[in-house]
Amino acid sequence: MPSRLKILFLPRWYPNRNDPMPGLFIRKQAEGLARLCDVAVIYVHPEPHCPNKYEVEFSEENEVRVLTVYYRVPGGKSGWFGGLVKLYRFYRANFRALKSIRAFDPDVVHAHILTRTAVVAYWVSRQWKKPFMVSEHWSRYFPENNTYQGFLRKLVTRFVVKKACAIITVSELLQRSMLKEKLRNSRYINIPNVVETGIFTPSGQKRSHRKKRMIHVSCFEDKSKNISGFLRSVRTLSLKRNDFECHMIGVGPDFEKMMRYAGELGLDEQTVIFHGLKQGNDLLDSYRSADFLVLSSRYETFGTVVVEAMSCGLPVVATSVGIIPEILNAGNGICVDPGNEEELAAAINGMLDLFATYDPQEIRKFVVDKFSKEKVADSMFELYQEFVS
Repeated sequence: MPSRLKILFLPRWYPNRNDPMPGLFIRKQAEGLARLCDVAVIYVHPEPHCPNKYEVEFSEENEVRVLTVYYRVPGGKSGWFGGLVKLYRFYRANFRALKSIRAFDPDVVHAHILTRTAVVAYWVSRQWKKPFMVSEHWSRYFPENNTYQGFLRKLVTRFVVKKACAIITVSELLQRSMLKEKLRNSRYINIPNVVETGIFTPSGQKRSHRKKRMIHVSCFEDKSKNISGFLRSVRTLSLKRNDFECHMIGVGPDFEKMMRYAGELGLDEQTVIFHGLKQGNDLLDSYRSADFLVLSSRYETFGTVVVEAMSCGLPVVATSVGIIPEILNAGNGICVDPGNEEELAAAINGMLDLFATYDPQEIRKFVVDKFSKEKVADSMFELYQEFVS
């Protein structure tokens, strides 16, 4: 077995020139692994306004080599023919990229997010005689999402899942949902997403704001995040007490709609404050200035914002989705049923009175021991070594 393994990532989502956010958790995992392995990424991205049919960009980010191929796709509703064009160009872009990096000669091929990338990984496995595995992050298998549809899609997905040497899921809930869809493999393994525990740290300073402060961080997509239900719970609380502020952080398809809805509920701008997108130090400052975080989702595959908040020492009120049932306990927060607005309001009400009784250092220690870049990379590296040997 080589002393330093070579790992090829084939992600469905990855930060790109149009949007730095998709697949950010995959990039963090690749950067964490670069301490132990040589990591290369091939990412193929559809772009309706791409000047050419294919455009190639190469970069090296924190010791991870990234080959991005942008390919032109028909815009709008393109019908079945447009769908075939997109599929053809996706695979052609991948195979051209693979040919260009053949000298890299990976020891393991690691696809992220089914199904198309896993088809490419399976082809590489057969042609180059290398093991391949798949990490799944998508919530489409949950009945609340219900976007895992189509006979051919299910047939191909079951085939590549069965052929992979391992299927990695970011939560037990996601694993159970995939098994219910008959996606069977002899090795299912739970390895969580990376959280930047070196960045998301407690402030160490006493908060100076007058009112108690909760924050909600999301992509503002109401179907999954249930922001409307959260706002109704806040409305219920506002009729009982006025000693709190609710800070809403993020942007997304329902951002404007949720701002209007808060007004319709009678929630004024002093009670619910919409900040829009915050990243980097601005997001860190928001966590550090809060007393606790609230997650109200109907479904999640993981729940990154909860772990980020806990890394900053914050207790959490969250619905039992994604990884939340595995990590939330009496020492770090309150777990409630998804969609139960009365229970959510009661939990927030309790947290407003009790947040100061939680131990920030104990909350953070739990996260560092389980979700740090080093811990996740070590777990993944052990798995690679097993299959290469």
